[in-house]
Amino acid sequence: MRIAVVPGDGIGAEVVPAVLPALDLLGRAFGLDVRYDVFGWGADEWLATGTGLPDGALDTLRDEYTAVLLGALGDPRIPDMAHGRAILLGLRRGLDLYVNYRPIPLPSGDTIQLFRENTGGLYSGVGGTVSRGTVAQVAIDESVYTRDTVERFTRYSLARLRELGCRRAVLVHKANAVPNTGRLWREVYYREAERFGDVETSDEYVDSFCYHLVRDPARYQAVLAPNLFGDIISDIGAALMGGLGLAASASVCPETGQALFEPVHGSAPDIAEKGIANPYAAARCLVLLLDHAGHAEPARLLDRCLDEAMRTDARTPDVGGHGTTHGFMAEVTNRLAAATGDGRSAA
Repeated sequence: MRIAVVPGDGIGAEVVPAVLPALDLLGRAFGLDVRYDVFGWGADEWLATGTGLPDGALDTLRDEYTAVLLGALGDPRIPDMAHGRAILLGLRRGLDLYVNYRPIPLPSGDTIQLFRENTGGLYSGVGGTVSRGTVAQVAIDESVYTRDTVERFTRYSLARLRELGCRRAVLVHKANAVPNTGRLWREVYYREAERFGDVETSDEYVDSFCYHLVRDPARYQAVLAPNLFGDIISDIGAALMGGLGLAASASVCPETGQALFEPVHGSAPDIAEKGIANPYAAARCLVLLLDHAGHAEPARLLDRCLDEAMRTDARTPDVGGHGTTHGFMAEVTNRLAAATGDGRSAA
C-alpha cells in the first residue's frame, strides 16, 4: 500500500502523525508493504502560494497511491474556507469519490451504516452572486443531480449494506419541499431496491428522520442520503457515538478503488497545539483503510485495541479521560505490540 498523507490544518497536523506508528507496527506484524508520503496541502500553502491542489496532484494520486489519509482542513486566517473547498472538494470530484461511508457505532453495540452521496447536490458548485454587498444582492446555490449519479450511488450502497449484513435501509430526502431532486431520489431508490428483495426499504423526510434518530437510533440499520442531508446526519451520528473525535469516514470510487479516509471532527483551532486532540477517529480511518485494501485481520486487531484503549484513562478529555493525543496512541500501539509480539512498543 502506498498512502498519500495530508495532515492539513489545526489538530489534523497532530492526530495524523500520532496514528502512523500504529500503521507501521501493523505493517511489520502482518508483512504488509506500507509506504506513505506526506503532502503539505493546507492553509499555510494556500496563504503562501494561493494553491490548494498543485497542478498534476490528481494524476499523481490516481497513478501512484492506494489511498489518501486526510487530517482536517480549516484555519481562522481563511474564514471562507476557500482552501478547504479547493482541496477537499477537489479531491472528491477529481477522483470521483462519489460514495461517502460513515459508520455510526452506538453505545448499545449496534452500528448504523450511513451512505452519503458525495459529489452532487448543493455541493455541486453551481450558482453565483449578483450585486454583492448591495441591498439588491442575489445569492444562488443550485442542487444538481443527474439520474446516473443517483443510480450508481444507490446501487453500490444497497449492495454494500447487504454485504455488511443490514436488512433494513431508509432513504432520507425532502421531496415534499424540494420536489424535483426528491422525486428523482425516490424513484431511483425504489427501482434499484427491486434488485435486493431481501432488503426492507423505506423512506423518510429528513426532519422527521433526524427527530427519530435522536430519540431512538436503534430503529435504523442503514441510511442512504443525498450530499447535504448526509453531511448533517453524520454529525448527529457523531453526537450519538460520544463526540466528533470518534467519527471516521471513507470516500470511495467503487469503479477505480480510489479512496480517501478522513476523521470528520474538523481542525478544532481552539484546542490545536494543546496535545489533547482525540486521535481515535484518525486511527479508525486506518481501520477503514486497511479493510478497504483487503487486510481484514490487521483492521480488526486495530479496531479491538482502539476500543480497549478507550476503556482506560488514556482516552482524551473530550470523552472523559485524562490522556493526551500521543499518550492515547501509545496505549493503542502497546496493545498492538503485545498482541502481535512486536518488540518495538510505544513505551
